[in-house]
Amino acid sequence: MPGPVFLAGDRVTLRPAERDDVDFLLENRNDPAVRAGRTAKYPSGRDDVETFLGGTMGRNDQSIGLLVCVDERPVGYVLINRERMGDSEYDRGELAYWIAPDESGNGYATEASRVLLDHSFDGIGLHKVVARAFESNDGSQRVVEKLGFTREGTFRDEAYVDGAWEDYYRYGLLREEWRERRSE
Repeated sequence: MPGPVFLAGDRVTLRPAERDDVDFLLENRNDPAVRAGRTAKYPSGRDDVETFLGGTMGRNDQSIGLLVCVDERPVGYVLINRERMGDSEYDRGELAYWIAPDESGNGYATEASRVLLDHSFDGIGLHKVVARAFESNDGSQRVVEKLGFTREGTFRDEAYVDGAWEDYYRYGLLREEWRERRSE
């Protein structure tokens, strides 16, 4: 039986991961398609994914991570990371997400991110949310662009992925931009 829903969209619900979700998290975080977007060089183990249980994570519990579910079945993960220096002081967070490869292409990442952004700006009161996408990750770029993020810069040769250096794009979205976009 899945845990209680924390946030809900039209097609997806977001809930804290529980011990019963560890196998789903392990399988998908270690999947090559998911790993490529996260630049994970090492496999995730049980201890790694157990830090994702309960809905908050990180050094100060201000980072929120939730399972993306469809019909109570987990299909991915979405989070607002607030672990970088200045995040708390400047009311900033970083959006990240992944969807299980078998569920990719259904719009779940976009909807889950939209629901979490509503909560981040209106519930938590963040001023800005940033996101990153590798140059080769067209899908992730489409997600953040659909959500109204603006590309703020390119970090050249920022990560070594599958034997080659790759650029990543940094995107930003301000609370006022989000609210304006949601009122249209």
